[in-house]
Amino acid sequence: IISEKKFLYNFFENQIPANYNFEIEKTINRLNKKCSRKINFQFPEGLQKFYTFLSNFFRLQGFFSRESVISNRVSYGACCIDDIFSKLIGANISFHYGHSCLVPIIKCMIPISYIFLEIFFDQSFLVEILKKNFRKTENSWSFLSTIQFISCFKKIENELLFYFKKIHVPQNKPLSPGEILGCTSPLLWKCKNIIFIGDGRFHLESSMIESPNSRFYQYNPFSHLLFLTEFSIKEFLEERKYILLNSFAKQKNICLIIGALGRQGDLHIFRKTSELLMIKKFKYFLTFSTEITLDKLDMLGYEKLDVFIQIACPRLSYDWGKVFRFPLLTSFEISIILGFAKLKNIQYPMDYFSEKGGFWSTYMKPQKNFFLRKF
Repeated sequence: IISEKKFLYNFFENQIPANYNFEIEKTINRLNKKCSRKINFQFPEGLQKFYTFLSNFFRLQGFFSRESVISNRVSYGACCIDDIFSKLIGANISFHYGHSCLVPIIKCMIPISYIFLEIFFDQSFLVEILKKNFRKTENSWSFLSTIQFISCFKKIENELLFYFKKIHVPQNKPLSPGEILGCTSPLLWKCKNIIFIGDGRFHLESSMIESPNSRFYQYNPFSHLLFLTEFSIKEFLEERKYILLNSFAKQKNICLIIGALGRQGDLHIFRKTSELLMIKKFKYFLTFSTEITLDKLDMLGYEKLDVFIQIACPRLSYDWGKVFRFPLLTSFEISIILGFAKLKNIQYPMDYFSEKGGFWSTYMKPQKNFFLRKF
């Protein structure tokens, strides 16, 4: 066993970055428990370059006897897990890299193993930057990140606990402490300063929409730089309110789009949304789509449809709403229009995968006669 571990360590040392945790031993244990003829890998675009190396290594070690396959479909997040594709190609097991476990494994068609792919970095740079540039009077700090960096929070908290009065790592279950998604973030109205660890703005903007009164900083663990980041919540709300006011100005033809990219199209949200439309006596056209693009909506809506409701990714509507010729609404926004939810002054909830999410979210299941009582 010692020699095997030493062999693995020496083999990987020259092949992958030393601070990337591909959980090789976990993968090997999983493959040993199940004799796999075919294995499917699903990577985000930034990690696909490691596919050839991982596939060749596992095949040489005899962990699967036939072949390995990489999914050619885009993986934006854990909601894009493609167990259906894996089943169709005859895979015995699928490994999904870079995202947390959002879709319950027991609901998948084949065995799924989530590899979080933790990325380790030197936290001392961030600690020293905070101590040198901020006074102790800045007493409240919250830390957020993607799943790759959450393991660093405990060490940062221990080093800053005696310098700042309050260090907080919020949790929005079922996500891990400090973890945020592009569509799900904890509500942090009472926290003045929030630090997001990671590169890119996609996940960060989710928290900025959810908690617009806070001040946000972004720490890039690769460049070791700390930035003050801003988001125009006023411009965002004005844009969405304009779209909402003009979407149902008259009786219009509605298209309900269910995302077919992995598990994006949540059936619970579809049933709730369709029942709302039926109660309000709106007729709608139902379609499935792996990608919701400008050309597809133009083709579907040409002289036929006027409003689109998408049950896929809410950020598609929020980030690209001005690009589409037709109103592209989310489950939350259709709840507002039909009188089932209220739009607060400066808050757009980002709780689509939260256990405490609203009617429009994944985990909220209405009780019997819920709709009849509401209307």
